[in-house]
Amino acid sequence: MGNHWTRAWTDGPEVTPKADSKPTFDPLLGFENGRKPRVLNATAEEMEAVQVPQQNRGYCGREFIDYNVCAYYWPYPLTPWKCSHEHHAALHCLGEDYKIRMMEWERERRLRIRQKKIDASKAAEEIDE
Repeated sequence: MGNHWTRAWTDGPEVTPKADSKPTFDPLLGFENGRKPRVLNATAEEMEAVQVPQQNRGYCGREFIDYNVCAYYWPYPLTPWKCSHEHHAALHCLGEDYKIRMMEWERERRLRIRQKKIDASKAAEEIDE
């Protein structure tokens, strides 16, 4: 967390994106063959029916549905042993989702730095002319 504050202090607020901000550049910039789209693999109704917690509803919804169904069939004393694979899959999915979001944040930050350098060089060329 301190790394984010340090970057915001050194690079400036115009370069460091906010955590919940929308991308300012084309998502396909730099990807000649396109990108694999991320799709939700569970509907909101399915997650609501199985009572998946609100913070876990998203791209990892299917894994949490599987875990909650397993926890229903194997109540608490047996849940850690019988549902360990489902729990591990859900946590792994959360880790991968976090990694993708952080890579997107870093990509946005680097593209903003690149744009700032391009703008500075254009301004320097205009002054020279």
